[in-house]
Amino acid sequence: MYKILSIALISVVMLSSCAEKTGMPGFSVFNMSVRNEVVQIPSEGLIDDVSIVKLDNSSGAPVIGIIEDAYESENAYYIVSSETVYEYAKDGSFVRRIGAKGRGPGEYLNPQGIGMSGGRLYVFDYNTQNILTYGEDGSFIASYSQSALMNSGIYLSSFFFSGGDMILYASSNSPVQDMLRWDVATDRLTAVSERSREMLPEEAVMGENYIFGDRDNPFIYNNFNDTVYVLEGGRPVPLFLMRLGKYRFEYGDLTFDGLMSLTASRLIFNWIAAAGENVLISYSVSIGEKSFPYLGLYNTRTGEYSQNVEITGIPEDFAAITPTERLFEGMQDDELLSVRPVSDTGDEYVIIKYRFK
Repeated sequence: MYKILSIALISVVMLSSCAEKTGMPGFSVFNMSVRNEVVQIPSEGLIDDVSIVKLDNSSGAPVIGIIEDAYESENAYYIVSSETVYEYAKDGSFVRRIGAKGRGPGEYLNPQGIGMSGGRLYVFDYNTQNILTYGEDGSFIASYSQSALMNSGIYLSSFFFSGGDMILYASSNSPVQDMLRWDVATDRLTAVSERSREMLPEEAVMGENYIFGDRDNPFIYNNFNDTVYVLEGGRPVPLFLMRLGKYRFEYGDLTFDGLMSLTASRLIFNWIAAAGENVLISYSVSIGEKSFPYLGLYNTRTGEYSQNVEITGIPEDFAAITPTERLFEGMQDDELLSVRPVSDTGDEYVIIKYRFK
């Protein structure tokens, strides 16, 4: 549902506290001075239940490969993997492939976003910028390509549904709109938000939206202004600040050799997931030639943040929550999903559902 992999650069000096200026709660994702301090959190204090569904690996079932996205409906699980969309029943049995790789009707090149509304399955193809629609039986219905989407000049990252509307969010190389609402029936685009200010010359990172959490009205994080929003009345309302920091440089550094010679730390944003009142942030920090993975935990109710947590007490080792195992939103707001192999052989995959407190 959301395209997460993006790179942000930490400055040597973190941003001054914007929370004092705005009155909003906020935190810095990473503080190098305490990077080795691990906070252990027992799973029973965070998670109510962990359920596991074994996925069909019989003859004729797909080899799953790299997981791009996962989505749960009332009757099925949908997995975007290795440039293909698969459907599984709730008991893990393989049902069908949805569409296929290609440029023909019902085909895609690089599916990134997936969601369901009104009994239809929507798949966003990042390479072609098409939104493809399928019935619940997997049949192809339509491809929205020669429409307002293609004439807007906006390059999309993906979409999500909010109150029955499809909200599109733009990538950092697009014009001023961050998010747009698309009315499929009338093929109209209307702006939901615009960037609040121009990028300063010394900021290396343009804005990018990250969508996580609530199925109908998720958190929207824009690292352009370090702000997390929700939609109210169709407009974004700021909730809290999540500061990455921006690396400051001279324009003479904007060459390959110049950028490669920079010695500041690099923060790589892997994924964000939210369940209930908890936000999990997976990232890694590269210092020189070494990379260190971290799992951050933020509580939206208390405002407490720990940048390096270890969740203990989950009985099955393969079900442990770590920075390297991607989590996706579940069907309920307090649920997160993971699709992963049981062992290194990769011949048996499971869907793990975590229900948070």
